[in-house]
Amino acid sequence: MDKKKSKLKWVLLVVVVLIAGIFLFFKFGDPKYKNALIKEASTWPIVRKLVGMNVQDDYEKNVQDTGFDDSNVGVKEHVARKLTGYTNIALIGLDSRNKEFEDSTHSDTMIIVSINNDTNSVKLVSLYRDTMLKVTYKDGSVHYTKANQGFFRGGIEGAVSMMNTNLDLDITDYAIVNFSGFAEIIDSIGGLDITITEKEKEYINHYLVGNREITKMKSDDVTKYGKVHLNGLQVASYCRIRYTPFYDEEGNRYNDDLGRTARQRYIIEKIVKKVKKGGVNDALDLVKRAMDMNTPDRTFIKSSLSYDEIMDLVPAMIDYNIEAQTGFPFTLDTPTIGTASMVVAQGLAYNVEELHHFLFGDEEYQVSDEVREISDYITNYTGIGEVRLPEETAESESESESKKLTE
Repeated sequence: MDKKKSKLKWVLLVVVVLIAGIFLFFKFGDPKYKNALIKEASTWPIVRKLVGMNVQDDYEKNVQDTGFDDSNVGVKEHVARKLTGYTNIALIGLDSRNKEFEDSTHSDTMIIVSINNDTNSVKLVSLYRDTMLKVTYKDGSVHYTKANQGFFRGGIEGAVSMMNTNLDLDITDYAIVNFSGFAEIIDSIGGLDITITEKEKEYINHYLVGNREITKMKSDDVTKYGKVHLNGLQVASYCRIRYTPFYDEEGNRYNDDLGRTARQRYIIEKIVKKVKKGGVNDALDLVKRAMDMNTPDRTFIKSSLSYDEIMDLVPAMIDYNIEAQTGFPFTLDTPTIGTASMVVAQGLAYNVEELHHFLFGDEEYQVSDEVREISDYITNYTGIGEVRLPEETAESESESESKKLTE
């Protein structure tokens, strides 16, 4: 009996020492080895089960959209086969207040997040919300209208289907955040340091008036311009600006909605860099806070990704690096059709080919028959023909060229 007790004490001591060692390793260990261990451990069934005991139920209850039907989002079979080396996710930003996550809300932000499964590099493409595309409403009717009508008229399945149908993509997962949730995420990482112009400062303060009323969050006006530190609501207001030019770090100028989406991608890059600099502990803490945002009365964030799918993405999340970002379409015109200001691709088929070149390195891509038909219809309806980028234009310059067309 005494021997059994003695053996048990030694076992408990070893367990305590191991736990203490793991804690110290994650607290003070070399990030390179720590990240390598997490990447490997994320594939172990026992680790997934242990982590799941703490977070899986909360995630599935508060965040996961289990009703999302990924068989109803317009993925073409040959496209799915062609893009097997990539994980493509739709990131949607909504101008919603509380629970309007199903439809009847405009998707102010539509970003394609493409992850190379071999290199874990990430590319971002903003789909301009006013782009004329083929949109199918919930009642089955088909319209050639603004891309943001995909969500407004068809909910998240309508928005994802619109992207897949018009762009030959294989998106079967999404993440949605409204601007209240976006502001809280920024606050949870301590705000961001960005550079703004005097005019941008004025617009931030203008949007803050309405944002404070809607979100009930407190935020002072921005008093300076140049390099400033902004809180969550100030950053969310900055991301809504489209009436003054945006200048990227290379000095390229972007106008109107092209500038607004460029600001959004700029902020995403800032968030990624800050979270990455904070390390794994800060990233995991951010994920936990995001899961706790939703309440029975308010929805801030929602995703179709399952717990296991998120665990599959752990290696990519640890190694993530935003390799490139741009807006779509690359070549465009901005006519007024009826009473609405539209963005019309100067050859949708050509622009989709360029999109596949940008995202997947496929220089020989040929669009599907459906995209060709949509492209021909838009050309015939608007009278706007194909315009190609200069052959020497590099991928990183694609958005710079497209914005020149709207200046």
